[in-house]
Amino acid sequence: MIDRTNFYEEIEGFKLLPGDIRDVSTEAFQAVYGSIEASEARGVLYVFLSTEPIPRVAGESRIIYIGQTKGSFKHRYYKHASLQASSKANRLKFEAIISRYGPITIAVSPYERFGSTLLEAEGQLLWWYFQNHCEYPPVNYSKTLIRRDALHA
Repeated sequence: MIDRTNFYEEIEGFKLLPGDIRDVSTEAFQAVYGSIEASEARGVLYVFLSTEPIPRVAGESRIIYIGQTKGSFKHRYYKHASLQASSKANRLKFEAIISRYGPITIAVSPYERFGSTLLEAEGQLLWWYFQNHCEYPPVNYSKTLIRRDALHA
């Protein structure tokens, strides 16, 4: 059974994309987003992770974003690398995270273990995160209506 108590064990099983984002520049984001592994990661859930945990309302977490993509991770993000590095809000947020909590890595996983659709699986991860921390990850703007406490895997 998968639930909020073993949520982080599940996240540890995600596959890390090569490299990390050490500064807020287009090139730093593109280096991770443009990898062969990012091109091959299709129909996946993904998490952005800080090196050090970030304090939350309850506890702390290295997860700064939970998302999903039907296409490849590279297709979803590579074209937005400059926006993530240059827009005022994104730049402020990513600079604060990197300066306080270290470089950012990205991990991916097939979604089917967590739901029957990508959207359902993403919502499930967001719900377990919320159950652990009483809030969503710091870079997530979307919320979830998925409220299952456990899954039988």
